[in-house]
Amino acid sequence: MRIVGISELEIGDVLARPVQGNNGIVMLEAGTKLTEQYIHRLRALKIKFVHLTVPSATAGSERVLKGRSSEENTWIRPDIDKLKNDEYARREAVKLVAEFADRSLMLERIALPFPEGNFRERFRDILLEITSQPALAEELGVLMLTDRMLFEHALNVTLCSSVIGTAQKFDSAKLYELSVGAMFCDIGMTRLPTDFTKVNRELKENELTVLRQHTNEGYRVLKGMKEIPLASAQCALLHHERYSGSGYPMGVTNANIPEFAQIVGLSDVYNALGSPRHHRNAYGPSEAIEYLFASGNYDFEWDLIKSFLNLVVIYPVSTLVKLSNGQTASVMETASRPLQRPIVQVLREADDSVAIVPYLLDLQRHTNIVIVGKADK
Repeated sequence: MRIVGISELEIGDVLARPVQGNNGIVMLEAGTKLTEQYIHRLRALKIKFVHLTVPSATAGSERVLKGRSSEENTWIRPDIDKLKNDEYARREAVKLVAEFADRSLMLERIALPFPEGNFRERFRDILLEITSQPALAEELGVLMLTDRMLFEHALNVTLCSSVIGTAQKFDSAKLYELSVGAMFCDIGMTRLPTDFTKVNRELKENELTVLRQHTNEGYRVLKGMKEIPLASAQCALLHHERYSGSGYPMGVTNANIPEFAQIVGLSDVYNALGSPRHHRNAYGPSEAIEYLFASGNYDFEWDLIKSFLNLVVIYPVSTLVKLSNGQTASVMETASRPLQRPIVQVLREADDSVAIVPYLLDLQRHTNIVIVGKADK
């Protein structure tokens, strides 16, 4: 069984559960084969999603590949069993996860409101627990073989989500479920046509339709694994839902999006903006922050964005920056300070002369001066 949004229904789909109207009356029974009239009726009733039976492997392949243009006929479905059985890839993925746990360079851009050492130890334990389970290690290998960029993105989304969960005082069990959901939120991408994730151009509309199926595909994969908690599997399905109802696959609004999926969705967007993609370069830190500011109560709940931005450091300590008054400075202190308001040490004056005695400038007090970007070394 799988959950599918009304906009993705196709003629011939079969209901796995009955559909009830707002008055509780059963409108369509389980086992009903959907026709064009039935789908139109469901839309008229404003039903958001339904439960469908899982199609056969052949039917699933036809569904994913349907709608491709003639120039895309070379795309083929990946051989998942072959990828899972790649022992080298599995070992390499596990090794990279362990190295990430020890390294976690992204923490340089996050102002942890708790002891870093304790967080690192807890985060490492979670990652090692994930990699110790053969079925999950297999999926990590599949993720890495599909797209190394996608694999690294999954690690960063997991770290970011774990920081948010820790800041919100999640207990160990809840933090583990959140981290698992974050790690495998894009596992459905591995079930799309081979190399689909590596297209180095903007996707066409019909290609976007295929891409968006990764949420349903991911949920189908995770829901069938006993190692994956239901709350974690829902992250794969719902991490592209948005506060205003403009997301997919179901178009549900904020109140209906689980907390884990909201956290993973925000972490996914933040890391996607700050990382290069096959079709574009990475956005700068300031641009990513501006995007999040603009998405408050549209893409994500404003309180969640505010809480997250309180943890973000745009310019880490030791970064050389250019100030709006023309001076060049080095960032000295960021902890417990507003975004873009660190204490800096002025190294060069506005006329580019070297400061004879470098001095500190508190940008929280000097509100007329702001950082305009990184400075050349």
